Amino acid sequence: MKDKYKRICIVGVTIMSLLITGNTFALDVNSDQKKLNQVNNQINQVQKELNANKKKQKSINDQINELDRKIDKAEREIADINVEIGRTKKKIVKAKEELVQAENNIHDKNDTLNARLNVMYKNGDIGYAQVLLDSESIIDLLSNLDMVKKIFEQDMDLLAYMKEQRDEIDTKKRTLESHKSTMDRMLRNMNSKQKELEVSRGQMRNVKEELKKNSKELEKQIDAMNAYARKIEEEIRRKQSTGKYIGGKLAWPAPGYTRITSPYGFRIHPILKRKKLHTGIDIGISYGKRIVAAGDGTIIKAGWLGAYGKAVMIDHGGGVVTLYGHNSSIVVKEGQKVKRGQTISKCGSTGWSTGAHLHFEVRKNAKCVDPIPWVK
Repeated sequence: MKDKYKRICIVGVTIMSLLITGNTFALDVNSDQKKLNQVNNQINQVQKELNANKKKQKSINDQINELDRKIDKAEREIADINVEIGRTKKKIVKAKEELVQAENNIHDKNDTLNARLNVMYKNGDIGYAQVLLDSESIIDLLSNLDMVKKIFEQDMDLLAYMKEQRDEIDTKKRTLESHKSTMDRMLRNMNSKQKELEVSRGQMRNVKEELKKNSKELEKQIDAMNAYARKIEEEIRRKQSTGKYIGGKLAWPAPGYTRITSPYGFRIHPILKRKKLHTGIDIGISYGKRIVAAGDGTIIKAGWLGAYGKAVMIDHGGGVVTLYGHNSSIVVKEGQKVKRGQTISKCGSTGWSTGAHLHFEVRKNAKCVDPIPWVK
């Protein structure tokens, strides 16, 4: 009996020990699982931040390209709005003139109508029938009948004309109000676009300031610019004429601005401190100042040209082409003939440029050559 009791006690103690151990193990597992979940959450959070950071950390050139597109789109929209504003202004002037004319017309006829009503008032109840009854003979009757008919027709025509002019005045007033409403809407839209443009330009200035400080990105941009300069050689060959060059010395493309901020050829880059190729010359010129054609020729490119931003290329014949890059706006079209000294664009900083200047190239048989001997 005692042995049996001992065995029962031993079994009980063993079971209790297992239960306690099991609970402790379960608690440990739960604790570890919580820690593991916390680590996984931290990993997921870090991954999210990395993904978000990758989206933000586009290359500077990508940012420049994107901002250039936004700025160019806003500028084109503002230009279109300005054209529509000009047209609407003309419509408003025309509507005002037509309204004044309609009011003058009704004013003139109003005097006639008042005179007619005055006669009718003075004659009292005497009307068309009384005139006919007072006829003394058949001839007099016929004459009076014809007169009454003409007076009646004139009265009806006058009343119809007055109504027509009143309706015309109402229409002109509604048209004028519509044009004014359109004008107000376009001005609000343009103001909104201009604010967007200023924001984008501010962002562009910040990005380009960052580029000046980031030598690695700056070197990438210079190398990409030179690669693009080689890339467009085939386009130039395809578009240029086969005629002879008769232009002589080329004109300086930036009137009033003579400082060369970056010369042609391999030179020690001021920021990178090592040799880099420069395919043209950079001329220091203020934003928005005019750029002129260096010689007579035909425009073979007037628009976006990759790293050059808004660019113009002029074919002068004999395999000679001049290129004007980074403009803020262009005032010529492809296929247009231009004369030496004619304004072709306005200075800017579009494309891969760190500030407002003119990048000027001379190409001979599509290859870049030193522009200085051609202009001096």
